[in-house]
Amino acid sequence: MQIWPAEQTKIIKFLLAFAIILTACDRIYLPPDPLDEKWSFVVFGDTRLGYDIFGKLAKNIGQLEPAPHAAFCCGDIVDISTNEADWLRFADSAKPISQRMPIYFVRGNHEGNDTASERFFRELSGIRSDSFYYSHIEENTLFIVLDFWRRGEERAILDGQLDWLQNHLDSASSDTSILNIFIFMHQLPYPQGKHSGENLRNADELHQLFMNQDKIRAIFAGHDHMFNKYVKDGVIYITTGGGGSPLYLGYGGEYHHFVKVTFCKDSSRINIRTIGLSNQVFDDFDL
Repeated sequence: MQIWPAEQTKIIKFLLAFAIILTACDRIYLPPDPLDEKWSFVVFGDTRLGYDIFGKLAKNIGQLEPAPHAAFCCGDIVDISTNEADWLRFADSAKPISQRMPIYFVRGNHEGNDTASERFFRELSGIRSDSFYYSHIEENTLFIVLDFWRRGEERAILDGQLDWLQNHLDSASSDTSILNIFIFMHQLPYPQGKHSGENLRNADELHQLFMNQDKIRAIFAGHDHMFNKYVKDGVIYITTGGGGSPLYLGYGGEYHHFVKVTFCKDSSRINIRTIGLSNQVFDDFDL
């Protein structure tokens, strides 16, 4: 049977489209085998005014089965910290998450550090202490939330907070019930995207502290609107700023996403996946 050029073109286009669909299907997120997943948590950051985008990610998070034990937000959840409507819109968009798991918040620079902004942040986060740095233990894992936007200490972890961090890390190091440590901040010591070169003021001091703790699995932050994994001297720094804010282009990792961290029944395996708006998996690796 003779196939005319026009028909050949149609067939080629159909085959290409079919191949693209198959490729996309291969990348759709599928939950780990229930026999393998023990528990999980999720991380996201930098939603700001992208509430429609964040709402889709929040719905995806809320539909995860089994439900993660917790969610960690790496900050910049609002655009203008004194605008109450921004806080309310975020809270409404986050309901698919907050109705299924607790959300632990990091303060970003867009959350502000004046009295009014701190009041809004406390109302949303439920933090009642004077400081916005704190810790939480889940299973055999210590979670540490840091605040790089304290008044007079912006873009650094200094003084009382630094002492507190050192004490917590030292205590966890000698505690045999703690096997893993994850740290959350708004900006990494060494940003890798648009803010590259704008290091925290005591970046080297913090990095040295992290290097000396072999239970630290990863340090998460937002600030740069992208995904990035950066390893320095064995310390894993992960940027997850794709929660809804306009993406920073030209640095890689240019997609809206959240991160799912899965602890497997094989205790030596901790899996990380970045999951997008259509539940597609962009990155998949083990720590």
